[in-house]
Amino acid sequence: MRFPREPFDANVYSRPKTELLKPFVFFISASILILQGCDIINPKEKEPAYLYIPAFTFQANLNQGTSSEAITEVWVYADDQSLGVFDLPAKIPILDLGTSNIRIFAGIKNNGISNTRIRYPFYAPFDTTLSISAFQIDTLIPHFSYYNLAVISEKGFESGNFLVQTGSNNGSFSVTNQADQVFEGNRSGWGHIDAGLSRLYYKDDENLNYTSGENVFLELNYSSNNIFSVGYITTTGGIQSKNVALIINPTSSGDGLSPVWKKIYIDFGYVLQQNPTAQFHELYIESIPANATTPVNIFLDNLKWVTW
Repeated sequence: MRFPREPFDANVYSRPKTELLKPFVFFISASILILQGCDIINPKEKEPAYLYIPAFTFQANLNQGTSSEAITEVWVYADDQSLGVFDLPAKIPILDLGTSNIRIFAGIKNNGISNTRIRYPFYAPFDTTLSISAFQIDTLIPHFSYYNLAVISEKGFESGNFLVQTGSNNGSFSVTNQADQVFEGNRSGWGHIDAGLSRLYYKDDENLNYTSGENVFLELNYSSNNIFSVGYITTTGGIQSKNVALIINPTSSGDGLSPVWKKIYIDFGYVLQQNPTAQFHELYIESIPANATTPVNIFLDNLKWVTW
């Protein structure tokens, strides 16, 4: 059986050569566009400038107490855009060139805990303006201080011990003036529990008139060979209760008579929130020996309350 031939289409065989070349022209044009598009989609990276921060300085102003600090990192911003959080020394790339407003905040470990780092709310930021060019390295040493509006009350031991025993205490708290045991000045506080005794429990019987919702920190220089806790003894409707703010780990070993000093920032805002109707808040310090054969020695200095 024969099949009929398809009709002859003269138009197909009489197309101009340019028509026949159109698919190839389109392919070449598309290839060129794709290659050019690489530069559009992935443009050449900007050459950065760098901000180098090797260190910082800190100074408390008049009537703001000790200049002791435990700043652990810096929080860096350029034109209100975060560049990150950095341990020092730090070399920080900056891609936005030109004039830039640099703001640097001091960071701390809130309650001494590494994974709760914050910008300390009472330290004012360091501000400056830089004219930034590619490949340029600007070195800054930021200076930090407290905000002038911060309300600071510091208690040291230069005039003697202000803590009084409470509860079932059988330890002692006094003042040491031995140069190798004093943090600053001429005296530091010294809490002691003889081997075989059970508890150091002291308080400051001054009422701290803070209220729920306030942002309140206690800054503290300390050394200890045993765990100890700090918190509030609160009085609500004539009923007292003990509220732990923080349990603090030892800094030294052995008998602890050679202090290894550290500074800590303790956030008391949470304790205030848990006791919104309390009439009295009294600071307490408590330690229970980890074993019965080792005496406990705790050294304290510069108890500084900071709020707004």
